[in-house]
Amino acid sequence: MHLGERRKFKTSSHLYSRTLTINFFRLCWVVVIIWGELGVFYWSLSSCKWPELYPSLEKPTRVLLVADPQVQVTLEIGERPTTFSPLRRFIFDLNLKKSWHVTTRLRPNVVIFLGDMLAGGRFVDDEIEYQKHVHKFKSMFTLNSAVSVFYIPGNNDVGMGVSSSSSRAVRNYYSNAFGPFNQRVVIRNHTFLLIDAAGLVDEDYQRAGYGVGFDKWSALPGGTTSFVKNLERGDNPLFLLSHIPLARPDSASCGPLREQGTIRRGVGHGYQNTLGKQTTAFLLRSLRPSAVYSGDNRDYCEYTHTVRNKSEDASADVREVTVKSFSMANHIRRPGFQLLTLTDPTTNLTQKSFRDSPCTLPDQYGIYFSLYLPFFTFTALTLVVLSGIRRRRRRAPLIEPLDLSPQSSGESTPIPVPESAIWSPYTPAASTSPRGTLPSSLRTPTTLAGPTLRASKPATPLGSPLLPPLYYSHEEDDESMYPAQYATRKDGQAPDDEEWSAVHNRITSDSQIPRFTSAPGLTSSAKRHWSWSWTFVFRGRRRRMSIRAATFSWSTLTTLAELFKAGERTPMLRHHVLRMTLRDALSIFWPVVIVWTLLTWWIF
Repeated sequence: MHLGERRKFKTSSHLYSRTLTINFFRLCWVVVIIWGELGVFYWSLSSCKWPELYPSLEKPTRVLLVADPQVQVTLEIGERPTTFSPLRRFIFDLNLKKSWHVTTRLRPNVVIFLGDMLAGGRFVDDEIEYQKHVHKFKSMFTLNSAVSVFYIPGNNDVGMGVSSSSSRAVRNYYSNAFGPFNQRVVIRNHTFLLIDAAGLVDEDYQRAGYGVGFDKWSALPGGTTSFVKNLERGDNPLFLLSHIPLARPDSASCGPLREQGTIRRGVGHGYQNTLGKQTTAFLLRSLRPSAVYSGDNRDYCEYTHTVRNKSEDASADVREVTVKSFSMANHIRRPGFQLLTLTDPTTNLTQKSFRDSPCTLPDQYGIYFSLYLPFFTFTALTLVVLSGIRRRRRRAPLIEPLDLSPQSSGESTPIPVPESAIWSPYTPAASTSPRGTLPSSLRTPTTLAGPTLRASKPATPLGSPLLPPLYYSHEEDDESMYPAQYATRKDGQAPDDEEWSAVHNRITSDSQIPRFTSAPGLTSSAKRHWSWSWTFVFRGRRRRMSIRAATFSWSTLTTLAELFKAGERTPMLRHHVLRMTLRDALSIFWPVVIVWTLLTWWIF
């Protein structure tokens, strides 16, 4: 075996080693888990920046708008309990926690939740259960005490369309946990009007039942209509914040950032997709907001309302942004939130004092099915293939074991002529050297007569006892430095050889002397695969780096085929490969589980 062949065989053995395979996949899976659990979330926010306004010496105020977190404690109404329900809830909570973990790195000054903080708040039986939902929400959405937080009610927080005593009790639970239903908040000389959209819908149904308009309607005490009518508009820019979007045509486009569909009118038990047309007109004409921000729809939508003022016979455009859901939802792939930057409008009357931009979070199910699942499949297939290859290599050694014959009587055993030119190891019949008289023409070192010599396994085909002895003529006696048994056999005469013996020609032409090739598996392949090498000098020594393209040999495909073909040994082979694969998988994934557990503990 040449040096290059030995290196190639050694390299192949290392590539198939179990230790190298396990450590390689351990490292890869740790990197994949860290990237999938945190890296993707940080990367998604790398392009999410706070909107910039005109250059100013004052630091702007940053407002974070979050819609529909919908924290779950128990199964939602109508959801059938299954074996995977706890797993789904855990994935949902973990996604919320990771999303909030990276979102707070944006360091907002004010956070406003646009309703539906709870997924099942309207279905609770008492205040203790409601406080359990609230506690879980606030434990997941933790904030620095220096950050101001405001909430507006959603239909899942307080219910809608029901005027029973239980609904009134839930509204009391909400006010005790989150604060007033309608609020007026001033932030950096901007007025934020936070309204109770669910209560406004209930009041709108009562008004419509009487058949009167908002101008003649006697507003309910403490209701949204009364709150809007009694508001002093002022000169500051005003933002209307409503959980339910305002009315618009069903065919209205939501812009290119929406994933699918549009916002259409719809109503059902406990929900309504948009406010009514008259309610929308009442709010826009009474408040004349600079912008409207809403939630509830779960997907992003941007629409511009046109407000006509009857007294001034003029119109104005009001932009409404429906903020994307912060939690995972069935009809959206990527959750999101909205960033709003404010500056003091009194410092520069010619420039716009606010600007907003949306941000999106990673697709959680996309991480599972586009990252984890393909790499898991690749890992499993690789382990199966390598287990089969290692088993085949153990079953088929490179050199067959030698069979020793019983000791002979001391007579020289005739050497059979091999039937094939393919070299194979050979062991003589006698374990000791023959004691017969050696030919007089063969020169040997002077030794005592009759020594016992042990037969050794031939190292190369040329040193094999299959070859008969070479006879040299007496003209070559002067070459005392090169005994015959150590001489290298030549197949031809060189031009400058002066004493080429005729015996050589006679022996060379003898058809009884076979020619040999290298042992199977030791010859270099005639077909060389693509490789790249780089030779350089480092610290006074010449070094080389080589990279070869990964290839699958025919034996690899044969190993896979044996797993699926029918046969007597197939069940045993499958059982062995499966057992080895499971053992390797456990060795790979236990460190990965530890890393994932530490990441989850750190996030929570």
